[in-house]
Amino acid sequence: MNFLEALGVVVGNLRKGSTRASTATALLCILLASCSLSSSPSANSTTFRASVPVSQPYYGPINRPIATTGCGQVSPITAGTSANVTIPANPAVSGGSRTRVYRVHVPRSYNMSRPQAVVLAFHGYSGSAEGEDRSSGFTPLADQQDFIAVYPQGLLDEPSGKPFWASVGPIDLGIDDVLFVSNVLDDLQQKFCVDPRRIYASGFSNGGGMTGFLACRLAGRIAAFAPISGNFYALPGGCKPGRPVPILDFHGTKDPLLPYNGISISVNPDWPLPSIPQWLQDWAVRDGCSGGPVIFLKEANVLGEQWSGCQGNAAVVHYRIIGGGHAVPPPIAGRSAAEVIWLFFQAHTLPGA
Repeated sequence: MNFLEALGVVVGNLRKGSTRASTATALLCILLASCSLSSSPSANSTTFRASVPVSQPYYGPINRPIATTGCGQVSPITAGTSANVTIPANPAVSGGSRTRVYRVHVPRSYNMSRPQAVVLAFHGYSGSAEGEDRSSGFTPLADQQDFIAVYPQGLLDEPSGKPFWASVGPIDLGIDDVLFVSNVLDDLQQKFCVDPRRIYASGFSNGGGMTGFLACRLAGRIAAFAPISGNFYALPGGCKPGRPVPILDFHGTKDPLLPYNGISISVNPDWPLPSIPQWLQDWAVRDGCSGGPVIFLKEANVLGEQWSGCQGNAAVVHYRIIGGGHAVPPPIAGRSAAEVIWLFFQAHTLPGA
């Protein structure tokens, strides 16, 4: 077993919550710059609490556009700043928690009467909403491009005690994170002037895996998806998004944690991973793409590929980061990853909203 395969086994042990999780967490924190020393919202962060009961019944996620009622209301968060928002949660599908948190950055030019796009950005394993707010690049871009940046906060993975995303549902480890995202959008559309046709999702590592999961489970409500270095485990019941889905993916060819060529079932029978080319090809098939991939960008450390002839104005685009590790990619064609993602999102709106 080579080094990458051994890491795949470690990741599988961690993901299953085995007794070796603490050792795996320590190794991952050495390897990953995304591991943060403080993974939960700080005591000094601003929090806006919803004046609603602290628990709610389980109704299931809403996988369709819903009307926004927040237009015309004064924003509870000052334009140009970020704050945490607490919403109720059903403890039966929230790891026992009765509330959950997401973080919002309201752009400087926010207009309560003009519907605006939303970008959901999911932190990696052991990360935090505040950390993603600081490091993803979406917050300054939101101020420049006039969209609402939203940073959901994952619950703790037991027994490691690190925030994570339950991305191999339908209800993973007693947590329904698809429902949480649906509830975040419900709350957001009640408080802010949101364009329901322009809601998007991105994320890094485990957050990238959550982005891929949402593409399969919440494509009726989210217009396009852009995972970075994601962990794309097979889903119970398969991936059935219900429409052609725009996908933009970034992955390093030397990723030591989530290998570009996947983790075979012989190496880890419980938690194998598809190769990134296979995962993309599967999306091209779902989207009814007729050709590709074809290379549209070639730089020293980046190869851009795209499938063509996809149905419903969908697209499958991939940036192969040559020699890249488990990290957000460096600038591509002079643009940051956040800028590349936003340009992709701007080309896609949710049909029928």
